[in-house]
Amino acid sequence: MYFDTDVKKVNEKFLYTGQKKCSKITFFIKNHPYIFWGVIIGIVVLIIVIIALAFGLSKTSKDEETETEDENEGIFPLSEKSLKEVMNIYDGIEDKDKGTLSQFCEYLKSSASNLKEAQKVYLVYSWITKNIVYDHEGLEKDTVIYDPDKFFPTRKTVCSGYARLFRRLLKEMNYNETKIKNIQGYSKGAGYSVYVLPKANHEWNAVNINGQWCSVDTTWDAGKNSSVFYYLCTRPECFVRDHLPNNEEDQFLPSPISLNTFHSLAWTNGKFCYYNGEINEDKSYYNFCGKRTFTVKYDLDYETKLHINQIKDVSFQISNITNGFQVELSVEKAGKYQLSLFLADENLKPQHIGYIHINCEK
Repeated sequence: MYFDTDVKKVNEKFLYTGQKKCSKITFFIKNHPYIFWGVIIGIVVLIIVIIALAFGLSKTSKDEETETEDENEGIFPLSEKSLKEVMNIYDGIEDKDKGTLSQFCEYLKSSASNLKEAQKVYLVYSWITKNIVYDHEGLEKDTVIYDPDKFFPTRKTVCSGYARLFRRLLKEMNYNETKIKNIQGYSKGAGYSVYVLPKANHEWNAVNINGQWCSVDTTWDAGKNSSVFYYLCTRPECFVRDHLPNNEEDQFLPSPISLNTFHSLAWTNGKFCYYNGEINEDKSYYNFCGKRTFTVKYDLDYETKLHINQIKDVSFQISNITNGFQVELSVEKAGKYQLSLFLADENLKPQHIGYIHINCEK
């Protein structure tokens, strides 16, 4: 076997071989430039496509997560993104609602039909509660107008008109008609007495949002300047404290309550539920004379105060307890008494949350 021991010759051989290989590549590039650059461009394009696909999948995933959050946000409150989309349309209404109802509906149909269900409900609820006034005078004079087309210019009606307008506006925005209900039933509002079984006297709506039914009452949230609503898809167990539908299925509770149970609960309102309030014993009224102690609890992330209106022959003392207040009442004289309860909001403004009724018989 022959071994070349001349280092110089060996190096020259390898150098020659390398040059020969480089010469072949150079020769190929010079004679087939289109093929060479085609391959290079193909590789670059492939890399760009892979990066774009990776970015697109990531963005799609994030969008899907955001959409899922919007759809499963407990319906309300809306996410910041969803609320912004609604308010952009609301702010664009301006003078669009100054003509006829049909003209207003045309605007809503053209600008808001692509909103999600929860957004449509919020838009309609917001507009009605801020623009329609309860017609107390018409109710007294029996001149109330219930037809939305007819009362729209005056912006005045009562509960039935509110409910009809809510349904009409949603339908005009291509909301599935089978997912909107007008509900008749009992309410603890004007004329209600804790001592007399009530008669059906009110009307509101129920709406199905993303497969979930909830109750809404534009009448009882009307006239508020804040964006906080107390009767927009309130939890069913809270809503039935002061609203009882004629049909049990419209309570949306696993175990519907009876009229007698509804009447026996303490008279509280939507704000009471908003603050996650509780009253011990939870009775519509209490039979006692002399002294008795009550507790009013809440679930808030700020400090608040309990206020009670002063009534002759009834004295009280309020003391703080964990997440609530203890109220010591003293009734000096026989009679029926109604104590109004108020909780201070974040701005220390008292908000009415309900009543304690006392029946003292000596």
